[in-house]
Amino acid sequence: MMSIQRIHTGWNQKDKERKISQVAGVVAVNIWKISKKTLLNLENEGFEGETWESRLKILCELSFFQIYILFNELLIREEPNRENILKDVAKKIELTLIENVRELEIKNDEIYKEFYKDLNQRLSEYTEYEYVEGPSYKSKIMLGNALMPLMGSLDNNWIRMYVIDLEVPKMMTSMHRVVRSFYK
Repeated sequence: MMSIQRIHTGWNQKDKERKISQVAGVVAVNIWKISKKTLLNLENEGFEGETWESRLKILCELSFFQIYILFNELLIREEPNRENILKDVAKKIELTLIENVRELEIKNDEIYKEFYKDLNQRLSEYTEYEYVEGPSYKSKIMLGNALMPLMGSLDNNWIRMYVIDLEVPKMMTSMHRVVRSFYK
């Protein structure tokens, strides 16, 4: 079995050729981790996902937003494999979602059955707005609006502002770090 340190060291070697599936796997894992951290931050602020199902929907919304960020960052870098990377990332996140639905024994499998429809809808909405050095304020509002009905009743308007002011900048920093690691 390969150690974590060896994987980490091997990944950071400059000029190492990486397969698209490897890149997508790393990105998907990081997107899911960032989403989980963001959900934890929201819950620590008193915004509760009331069920495991609602928490998974929140993780999906946060992942959709990060895929939107990834799309734009790859577009800016004129990445020739952008489309394949995005497809593989979405596929890997969907598999993670399916695994979580099964582990948590959630009866409503619509969460993952609707994954691509919801992803495509959200991406088409986000891409209506400019992306200049990051997502526009309106796209951040859209993320906040998507999260509001999924979170608890603690002043839902505050959720939107909390996400815009505190969580999106953290997501951006983390996503930039992930994307930069491919271009060393």
